[in-house]
Amino acid sequence: MGMLARIAWRNIWRNKRRSWVLISAISIGVFCFVGSMTFADGFSIQLVNTSIELDGGHIQLSSSGYSDNPTIRSRIRNLGYVEDALDQTLLARYSPQVVTSGMVNSAEQASGVRLVGVDPLRERGVSSIPERIVEGEYLSSGVVDGEVVIGVSLADRLNVTVGEKIVVMVSDLENEVSAGAYRVRGLFTTNSAEYDRMMVFVHLDEARRLLGYSTEEASTISVHLDPEVDLKTSAAALRGRLTDVPVDVLTWEDRMPMLVLMRQTYDVFSVALVLILFSAISFSIINSFLMVIFERIREIGIMSANGLRPMQIFSMLYLEAAFIVILGLLVGGIVAAGLVAWWAETGLDLSAFAEGMRSFNLGTVIYPYVDWRHIWTGVITIFIVVFLSVLYPAFKASRFRAVEAINYV
Repeated sequence: MGMLARIAWRNIWRNKRRSWVLISAISIGVFCFVGSMTFADGFSIQLVNTSIELDGGHIQLSSSGYSDNPTIRSRIRNLGYVEDALDQTLLARYSPQVVTSGMVNSAEQASGVRLVGVDPLRERGVSSIPERIVEGEYLSSGVVDGEVVIGVSLADRLNVTVGEKIVVMVSDLENEVSAGAYRVRGLFTTNSAEYDRMMVFVHLDEARRLLGYSTEEASTISVHLDPEVDLKTSAAALRGRLTDVPVDVLTWEDRMPMLVLMRQTYDVFSVALVLILFSAISFSIINSFLMVIFERIREIGIMSANGLRPMQIFSMLYLEAAFIVILGLLVGGIVAAGLVAWWAETGLDLSAFAEGMRSFNLGTVIYPYVDWRHIWTGVITIFIVVFLSVLYPAFKASRFRAVEAINYV
């Protein structure tokens, strides 16, 4: 095999121009594939991260059936026990929330909203809202009544600003209207205009007072995991620990099946993309190797006459193809790595599509993300496509008769 490898390596440089054309074609394909996939994966991972930060965390705990019918009567009733289980089972940040629908009124306008009661200190560990304040401040960490944080879009709709008061009205556990006046402490903005228009944040105890909850009750608990912690293992451990209480443990994948479907679609897309790119290149590879064979018929005949078996000739041509693919991968990979490194610093500015990006809860700048599963899938698919392209020329070369090949004119 060592001798065949040396011969194959020398053979690809006998016609440098043709070899570099093939290497360049493969490099361009690799460059386009890596660039497209890191963009698609960056889009996907930013969408997932934004959804996790704004809606329930990596894992959400709620009363059984709450996800199907989120009413105020469906609530976690033994919060202390559940929090103890979280402390003993996971090394994770978590925050209880009280969630309901309601109405907010200003002096001029009214709007339907989703009211969320949070613990300001804990919420900083599971949500990005505290970092998204653009005017004023986030809720105070101490026990302060009468504070509220709303989105910029809702503030514009109500025609209020920081320091002004709004009235929040909800229906409590007794089906009575419960209301409170709150001073706007801060305004936040996200990449979703709908979210900014609907969300209102108050202190956890204030939300409990409005609904009639006790201090041992909450609608949900949002759990945020560190990157090195496995999501499914953590969820399974929590389910095993909480079998004696009526609590659902739902990962973000359970709560957002459309995001999971989108990521699975990208898995298929990675294979489809490389097949499309390299199917076109495969015709050049077939033509080039057929030319190689017909240029070297007499040479192949002499090699056969000297005892080289058909399988060795077949292997030699495959080694030539392998060397060309490896060189193409190296050149294309180096150029693509440079692009991704530069792109990681600057991002891809899609301001021209700002409205469309906001509909996906995304900012106007997308940063690349390297999913090695997709990269290796692409590399393996490239080898398969190239080797299939060389199959016919290599088989044809291995079937030449030595005498006929030597006398070929």
